[in-house]
Amino acid sequence: MSLALSLAVFKIVLLAGLAGWLSLVALNNLIAFGNGAFALGQIMRMAPLQQAPAIQTPLLARKVESAFWHRAVLAVVLAAEIVSALLLWAAAAGFAGLATEPAAWANLALAAFMATCFLMLIGGSWFAYYIRQDNVQLLHFVLIGVATAAMLVVNLRG
Repeated sequence: MSLALSLAVFKIVLLAGLAGWLSLVALNNLIAFGNGAFALGQIMRMAPLQQAPAIQTPLLARKVESAFWHRAVLAVVLAAEIVSALLLWAAAAGFAGLATEPAAWANLALAAFMATCFLMLIGGSWFAYYIRQDNVQLLHFVLIGVATAAMLVVNLRG
């Protein structure tokens, strides 16, 4: 096996793995949309800040109680997940020889994935989720790091 082939296989596994994971996340959000909207609503209602001991902050003025907005925001996140997953699948297929310029497809896919992560990171930060749900914020930062590392890998020439 050549270095070029082994690197291509690695890129396919990386992109297909991310695509598979994100596809499952999107499918779960689609199937359990009501549960996801409720969980997202907890963040948007800033409910964790009201748990004992309650944290009083002027940021509580940002809370959104409307279930309509919880569902609407989840729909946007779900759309971003689906688009990102499809692009990741296309990029993996590209490295398998099914498309030209596979690195360009991968860069687009990983940029979409990173944008999806930033959407959640910035949205969560607006509602101060880092105060009581710092592990969720950490996850979003880790996923941005994964996207960055993957971007470096898919642009390696072998």
